[in-house]
Amino acid sequence: MRRPSVLRRALALFAAAAALAVAVPGAPAGAAGAGATALPSLPAPNAHGLTLRTWSPAAGQSERMGDAAVTTAAIFAPHGGTPSIDPVRVPVRVRILLPENYRRDPARPYPVLYLLHGGTGDVEQWSKTDEGNVTAALAGSAFPGIVVMPEGGKAGWYSDWPGHTDGFFAPQWETFHVEQLVPWIDANFNTVRAASGRAVAGVSMGGYGALRYAGRHPEVFSAVGAFSAGTDIHHPGAQNLIADSTWAVGASIVWTGLFDGKFRVTGDTPYRMATVFGPPSGWPALNPVNLALDGKYAPYSGRMALYAGGAGGAGETDIGLGAAALHQDLKDRGVAHRYCQGAGEHQWPYWVPELQDFVAFVYGTKPASCPNGWGAETP
Repeated sequence: MRRPSVLRRALALFAAAAALAVAVPGAPAGAAGAGATALPSLPAPNAHGLTLRTWSPAAGQSERMGDAAVTTAAIFAPHGGTPSIDPVRVPVRVRILLPENYRRDPARPYPVLYLLHGGTGDVEQWSKTDEGNVTAALAGSAFPGIVVMPEGGKAGWYSDWPGHTDGFFAPQWETFHVEQLVPWIDANFNTVRAASGRAVAGVSMGGYGALRYAGRHPEVFSAVGAFSAGTDIHHPGAQNLIADSTWAVGASIVWTGLFDGKFRVTGDTPYRMATVFGPPSGWPALNPVNLALDGKYAPYSGRMALYAGGAGGAGETDIGLGAAALHQDLKDRGVAHRYCQGAGEHQWPYWVPELQDFVAFVYGTKPASCPNGWGAETP
């Protein structure tokens, strides 16, 4: 499997940053409701396993975008020995974009799009102007709701790690996102508090996360979009990529732990895979291709979309082949879905149009053709 360029660039950045040994402080504690002149106050800041540390405008972003820094027992959980970090709980951010009329129409319930970032990325990835640029990307779109962009760890893989880092702690990302964050968002914002009001989408590692969460939690989500997603963790190339990421960036979150070897996972590829996903016998319950074979995406029929480059051998070839296999599995089981594939790279200029296409498909009128100049939808 060709390793995505986003990971190669990030590893180069990691090496350069390590040489500089930059010290970056953690998120400061603060009062709930900071920046209340631009953002709404939160009625239930400490709920569903989350404790709010700060709620403030996101630096350099629209006044409608805020950062909630929370702590939770899920990030991190002690495991396998005495944790090397103290305290084990570290602040983790969730970036939230509110619709333009949110403050003017407080009684209206809004749908929520959970947007997951890619490998070696972080909570800011979808909002950076040279990456996701979500505020501009969704301006004037068919999506009328709230966008929630949670931290997922640089190599968290949207998993509750059964194993542990070399420092004897482990992130529990699925627990944090699905069991804690979703009800916390509903408790603090005007949302459609049902699966019908929630969609999940993501890019690359986040695309795997979106497919994983959707297949495992149809009671939580009703629409799913996957942009250049990982679809099969059994693939040897995928396993090498995952193993490399757990050594290079491990369980780090933004700058937290990035230069600390105790956040890494050492050992051979099977050991690192088991650290993140458990033994292979349990992978079918976590793997998009297997979830499709088991009919787990049937509830998303008509509200599921796959996007990938790699057509004609150009760009992200293996990711394209994986998407094609998942597409065929869905077809074989009668799950209606949008499938767009063409000659594309593992890069943001392709993913932003895919996000725009996805929200048009789910919340508006299905576009007549696929994004990125790919022409008609692949049958």
